[in-house]
Amino acid sequence: MAAEDRTGAVSMEAMPLVSVVVPAYNAAGSIGETLNALRRQAYRQPFEIIVVDNASTDDTAAVAASYGATVLRESKRGPSAARNCGLRAARGEIVAHLDADTLPSRRWLRDIAEPFSDPNVRLVAGNTLCYPPKTAAERYVQASKLYDTERAIKREEFPFAPSLNLAVRRSAALAVGGWDEDMPTGEDVDFSHRILARFATKIAYAPGAVLYHHTRADAGSLCKQAWTYGEGAGQIYLRYPDELRWDARKSVVLAVRLLDRCSRPPLCALGRALGIVPGEQLEFVRYQSLWDRHFWAGFFHMYLLRRRRFT
Repeated sequence: MAAEDRTGAVSMEAMPLVSVVVPAYNAAGSIGETLNALRRQAYRQPFEIIVVDNASTDDTAAVAASYGATVLRESKRGPSAARNCGLRAARGEIVAHLDADTLPSRRWLRDIAEPFSDPNVRLVAGNTLCYPPKTAAERYVQASKLYDTERAIKREEFPFAPSLNLAVRRSAALAVGGWDEDMPTGEDVDFSHRILARFATKIAYAPGAVLYHHTRADAGSLCKQAWTYGEGAGQIYLRYPDELRWDARKSVVLAVRLLDRCSRPPLCALGRALGIVPGEQLEFVRYQSLWDRHFWAGFFHMYLLRRRRFT
């Protein structure tokens, strides 16, 4: 365990140098809050903040520079390209990532860096929490535990550290070739899998590395997110056919699941009209059905379309 001084802050001698890399696209409205929180971290050792402006058309770069961040520009669009740009430029032994629309708690950096005091740790996942929900879409995301880190790292197949809140040894990231720039989503699943396979390690969880995240606020944005997440899952199946195989059994299980999910909203609506189903339950099953339909549409659009190109 890392040593602490009387204030509870991690001592400078105990922790490695950390580079915080923030990929940003048109984030002028949110990145100031993120960087201000980074400047106030309870982490006494100097650390660097790198913002990678991913071909923004707003004032993202200027806002980031005004907070003293090192600003790099990456013209190739996509979070993986931006993270790789930051990875190459980072001076720290540890590279921590967070998104430009998130708010790290005061001890976020301290707690996500602390597990690296064990030389066998290569990848750490932080604890992502949703801001208090105000809309139906936000309430669904929170209730569905879409950003539940523990669930992500304990998955039976392809556990992963979510990219919006993770830290990795720079040497390990470079050893596996960094982030895959051909994957617009699901890149964190692929990145984690290659790290875990290369080093025969597990993902360390840092529950104290709390990060607050703004989730999709409306149905349209949520459906688009579900579709892109489904596409990412489809790419993972295509990339690892020896480890993940879509078969008849999975098709049957999915068909039963979707039939169940699609039948719930009208049944709950009837129950709501009769006064036996609470409004919160009806709202949840409607959004659950919406999410599932778009996720699996995105999955099969990617999986079947791409597979046909190579058969």
